[in-house]
Amino acid sequence: MIATRFLSLACLWFASTASPAAEGPFAHRGYYLTFMRMPTYDLDDWKRIVDGIREDGGDTLMLWTAGAFRSERYPITWEYNKDHENVRADFVRELIAHAHAKGVRVLLGFTPFGYDGVNRYAAEHPELKATGPDGKPTAAFGIGCWGWNLCPSKPESRRFMLDYAREMVDAYPEADGLLIEASDYAACHCPDCGDRYFDHEFAFVKAISDHVWGREPDAEVVVYPHYFSGADAPGLGVRGARMPFDPRWSLIFTPHSAAPEPSLMEKARGSYWWDDSPSRHGPREIQAGARRARDLKATGYVPSFEAFTFVSTDAEEGQEWLKGTRQTPLGFGWLAPGDPPYDEVLARVNRIAFREFTRDPDLDFDAFRAILGRELLGEDASPEAVDDLLALQAVLNGDRTWCQPATVASPERARAMADRGELTPERRDAIRADRDRLRAIIGRRAESRSAGGREMARVARWILDRSGD
Repeated sequence: MIATRFLSLACLWFASTASPAAEGPFAHRGYYLTFMRMPTYDLDDWKRIVDGIREDGGDTLMLWTAGAFRSERYPITWEYNKDHENVRADFVRELIAHAHAKGVRVLLGFTPFGYDGVNRYAAEHPELKATGPDGKPTAAFGIGCWGWNLCPSKPESRRFMLDYAREMVDAYPEADGLLIEASDYAACHCPDCGDRYFDHEFAFVKAISDHVWGREPDAEVVVYPHYFSGADAPGLGVRGARMPFDPRWSLIFTPHSAAPEPSLMEKARGSYWWDDSPSRHGPREIQAGARRARDLKATGYVPSFEAFTFVSTDAEEGQEWLKGTRQTPLGFGWLAPGDPPYDEVLARVNRIAFREFTRDPDLDFDAFRAILGRELLGEDASPEAVDDLLALQAVLNGDRTWCQPATVASPERARAMADRGELTPERRDAIRADRDRLRAIIGRRAESRSAGGREMARVARWILDRSGD
């Protein structure tokens, strides 16, 4: 299989790139990874992922842990994820020890009153479901883990949320802190919440922060600005609160759900910019993200590099065809379920981009291209070969979403689109153009002298084979 043939190149990559954290404008940099949605990777895989963070100049792993933590008090929070390697073997403490040995900090992530693990509690306690804008109990929602967000004004919701979060914190006391990620999809609109929603949520945030600081005064607790800004929360239909800000908190901002707040940043211990560039885009977007973080004067850039491998039990993104299918990490469908994608040539394009642009967000792009060619293509590192590498990445990312591979690489998605009348003549033309690019890449790279060039040809061939081309 392709992953096996790529192994020798991966080994060369790791042998040649071990380095200390890169210099640059950020005190901290690293990746945001949804641990709970990556169930097929075991401790050895995660150690390798941590090693990669360090090799990419990073020192921070934001590890979204809820739903993949085997709670003794609330098994409902992980039963949906019972095949997760950490639910089976609970290795997070060992992973944290390994990360510390490599100079990487680990912040445990979760969402108050919603998202993975927490949203399953309402399956046993439906009376705790949040209320939607229509005055009715909220509908089920999720990514991988489907359930219901909770109403934070109800005493049982608050008791559960704090008890569950404390149990997770106490299970992994060596962690360096928390990422408390406010919901980006729903709030409660009941009479007790509404525009006081974040007042209620803040009571929990302060309580769990105090619990963490009581254990370790120097722990970093990263929160969203909604508790302090008073601004509208994008997409939620409620306003933020105006609660007192403790300068021990750090802040995180995103393009879609948490606008930067410079006046708050001045008070905070630290501040982070998040985006989805490494997960879904390419080097130019990563450079733009690093520049955005630098221009905001954020102390850290920690974007998403999520690689989902869960089996969809529901219609993710409204797509019925995804039910019962395993997610393809970063769209790399040639991998076996237990093979992480980060050593693949197209992932390494973004890893090198992250390393170089967090070191120097204004690095000339042609200079970056030269680095990319030297590290991945060796003696075949011509400008044309680098063009092919970036073109291949653009084809595979194409119209890829969080949960759907690019149409050109997914006959199942193409059929679903055709059935719904969405495969327009223009989209068919674009797919044909992508296939023409892939054939050209195969013609130029199949006999390449470098492992990277030959890997490009194999990936292109895999995509074409998927459609019987």
